[in-house]
Amino acid sequence: MGKKTTLGILFLLLLIIANIVIGSVLVFFIQDIRDPRINVDFNLTQVTTEDLSFTAVITMVNDNHFDLIIKNLIIQGRTPEGDSILRLTFPGGKIAANQQRTFTTNETLSFSGNLSSRLYGSIEGIFGVNIAGVFEKTIPFHINITASFQDLFQNISIPQISLLAEVTEITEEGVVFHAVVSIQNPNLFELSLENLSTRIETENGSLVGGFSSLEGRILPNRTTQFSLDGTLSYDALNAKVLTLSISGYAGLHLIGINKVIPLQATAMLPVPDIKELLFKNESLGITISLDAKLRFTGLLTTIGLTLYNPSKIPLQANDLLCSIYGLTGENQKMIAQKIMEPATVEPIQQNHLETQLLIPYRSIFTSGTKTLLPDWFVIQIQGNFSLAGVTQTIPVSLDATINPHLLRP
Repeated sequence: MGKKTTLGILFLLLLIIANIVIGSVLVFFIQDIRDPRINVDFNLTQVTTEDLSFTAVITMVNDNHFDLIIKNLIIQGRTPEGDSILRLTFPGGKIAANQQRTFTTNETLSFSGNLSSRLYGSIEGIFGVNIAGVFEKTIPFHINITASFQDLFQNISIPQISLLAEVTEITEEGVVFHAVVSIQNPNLFELSLENLSTRIETENGSLVGGFSSLEGRILPNRTTQFSLDGTLSYDALNAKVLTLSISGYAGLHLIGINKVIPLQATAMLPVPDIKELLFKNESLGITISLDAKLRFTGLLTTIGLTLYNPSKIPLQANDLLCSIYGLTGENQKMIAQKIMEPATVEPIQQNHLETQLLIPYRSIFTSGTKTLLPDWFVIQIQGNFSLAGVTQTIPVSLDATINPHLLRP
């Protein structure tokens, strides 16, 4: 009995000594534990009116000579009004002695309305030590952090504008114009296109087209395109050079910050060829006809033109000169000429124009060169077609030949 009591007392003493030793060791470790140095970085990758994309990086440095354990690592964010808008949880782990560890996550914060440019938050968790894999001592920590986005918008790169414009067709209302405005935004935040207006002027400053203001969103870190359509006056076709001017603002209205950046660009546009615009891959169809009647004083000839206008716009036939001459070899001898009256050639239909010339018989029988009659009688039509009020013209020259052998004696 006495022996058992002695063993029990001895075992109890050993437990007391072990507790004292372990407690002393724990006290030593607790007094000697250095808090990990913590650094938090928020790197914004994109900001729009609906969301904010960023990378959160937590770097912890363990300056102790023993490993640290990190648990329940959480970042929380809130607005100045105290509303919670962010909660990020990171996996824990071990940080080796005299080493550092980085915790990273990519997140997108969605919001509606106006988000403040200053956010408040905290980083919290638990760090501790593990002794011999049996005993563990943990210490909670809590650090307040403030994120400000003001510095982000101090240096704003000016967006670059490029223009691609063309005239697509002509209508009765004017010249249809189409342009693509490309705006390259090198910033990581969204901009808004505000009051972008367009003017098209001739070389002497005459305004031939203007367009209503263009608005929209300029996406971050990319090129955004805007389509612009309108109608120019016919005076644009009379110009030597057309200048497209664009001006307006790129607005920054994000997370409580409001700024505007002037935008301006010009481009020189080629004056379109009305023939290409009107006819596309078709052509103005013209057929010459001749009707001759004998009269006492000469031969009354009626020269007719049948025209098909494939465009959708009426054309003006101006200064059409009708000529009849004799051709002998390479020698020409004029017989008669007359200018046709100006006329309108209606679109998408057959049009008939005609004029009459009275040719004296003497002129007919002396139209050859060193011979009574020429090798050929040539009917020639020369002139221009155009649009009303447009100086650009579509020149036309058309010949028809008649064998005079039927008139030979």
